[in-house]
Amino acid sequence: MDRPYSQADFVSLVAAQFPELREDLEDADGRLHLQMHAFTRVLQAAKGAGEWERYKRGMQLAAELWRRPDDDVYGALKVSFLEHLDFDGATGPTAWAYLSPELQEGWRAMQEYWKRLSAKPAKAARRAPRRRKGKRG
Repeated sequence: MDRPYSQADFVSLVAAQFPELREDLEDADGRLHLQMHAFTRVLQAAKGAGEWERYKRGMQLAAELWRRPDDDVYGALKVSFLEHLDFDGATGPTAWAYLSPELQEGWRAMQEYWKRLSAKPAKAARRAPRRRKGKRG
C-alpha cells in the first residue's frame, strides 16, 4: 500500500489486532480521536499489567501508521495517542523501549510542545500592552 493510512485503515488494522476493541471503535460514531483514545487505553492497560507481547503488537501497529498517515490520522496519533502515553513507574522504561525511534521522537516533540504552550500565557501576560482608560486600541 503506497497511499497514506486513512481513518478506515486505522480502524481496520486496530480491529484486526485487537478484536475486543471493535465495539469501542463502532461506538465512537466515526470520531477518529475517540477511536484513537480506545486504542491508547488498551495499550496503557497492557503496559500497566506488564502484558508486553500485547503492548509490543500495539506499538508496532502505531509505528506502521506513523510511517505514512494522512493528515487526520497524523493529528490523532499526535494528540490522542502519543500525548496520552506515559512512561512513569516501574514499567515505564520497558514500555519506552517498545516505541520505534520515530514514535519516541514524536512523543518528545509533543512533550516539548506542551511545555512551550504552558509557558506562553505567563510570558504573553507580562508583555501584553495595557490599555489606557478612555482610549481605544
